[in-house]
Amino acid sequence: MSKDYSFKRLYLPLLIGSMILMVGCGDPIIEIEESNAYHWQKNMNEAEFEKLKNDMSYIEVVETVGGAGKKIKNNEYRWNDEILMTQAYLLKFKNDKLIDKEIIAVKGHSNR
Repeated sequence: MSKDYSFKRLYLPLLIGSMILMVGCGDPIIEIEESNAYHWQKNMNEAEFEKLKNDMSYIEVVETVGGAGKKIKNNEYRWNDEILMTQAYLLKFKNDKLIDKEIIAVKGHSNR
């Protein structure tokens, strides 16, 4: 058996597998959201909201909540409530630090 053949046979699959793993890794937000058992867990609930403290970084908030917020404006993000469709959470950041948080009412789109 030639050395070239054994290299391809033994090391090439390891190299390809390593490259696939490296491509899949790297985005901590995706990793946090994919670690949730259910897709709705990337939203926020009141208990998680209460854990948020000023000066937390955006990624610390994402880790606490279990998912990324929707960017509303520059440095302002919104998370929907996990259960209630009538409220959401608005967080404001400055220099990647939480400076303000509030619970906001969400109005429905019913035409009744």
